[in-house]
Amino acid sequence: MELKFVVAASFGTRLEAETIGHALDQHGIPFYVQSEDIGFFGTGGLVRSPFGARLMVPSDRLAEVAELLNCVVTPETLAEMEEGETEDSESND
Repeated sequence: MELKFVVAASFGTRLEAETIGHALDQHGIPFYVQSEDIGFFGTGGLVRSPFGARLMVPSDRLAEVAELLNCVVTPETLAEMEEGETEDSESND
């Protein structure tokens, strides 16, 4: 059976997405981080990327991940982070 991955959350840096992703390890939830950067040792590890980083999880675990994220990152915080990404990308134009 092939897993279909979907976006669970977006973050400003790869490091943020990887950190939250690894918190899912203890729940046995696979993940990967999708980003336009060149990885941890490039600019995307610690510096905000204009492209952000997306935490990808299996579609059949999305509801569980959303509930877990609410324990760690509030919906308001996620909205602020996404808003900040928009403002950052607009200021780079």
